[in-house]
Amino acid sequence: MKFAGLLLAALLAITLPLAGQSNPLPELPVAKAPAEPAEKLSPQVSQLLTAQLPKYTPPSPGKPAATPDPDVIELPKLTVTQKKRPRLNDQVMMTTKAFNEKLAKEQLSSFDRNFLNKFALPAWLSGSSAATRAREEYDRDQRARLLSDVARMAKVAEQIDPEQAKAMRDAAAKP
Repeated sequence: MKFAGLLLAALLAITLPLAGQSNPLPELPVAKAPAEPAEKLSPQVSQLLTAQLPKYTPPSPGKPAATPDPDVIELPKLTVTQKKRPRLNDQVMMTTKAFNEKLAKEQLSSFDRNFLNKFALPAWLSGSSAATRAREEYDRDQRARLLSDVARMAKVAEQIDPEQAKAMRDAAAKP
């Protein structure tokens, strides 16, 4: 409502002084364009003026290839695309306890989770929960996957540098 009042006041402030004027603004004369030029140039003057202008030379149809500079290396054109950002997986987003419980639900049977786990020995008697056993199995699978990847890379690296391949295998074998 305040904005509407301000707008009305501004409109009245502009229109009231104009309504009180008895003399409207004088109209300015409008210049009309001539239908035809008054005087045409003679052919001699036209020729003299065009003689003074630079001559048009069309561009050559093809430029010869420049001689290659021996100090310059031309690489083939390529397009670089950014790698997609890695997605956050359950292992990163969930707490360790929640992830272990999820693994237990996925990897262990319902008989193992519900019946056998109810009678598990306490930890001080070397007993373990279903979630702990599922996490240990998951860690073993991840370790085996890492070792197989390193073995594959070491096999390729062995062609170039056998010492580096051995160092890769040794580094992966460390606990």
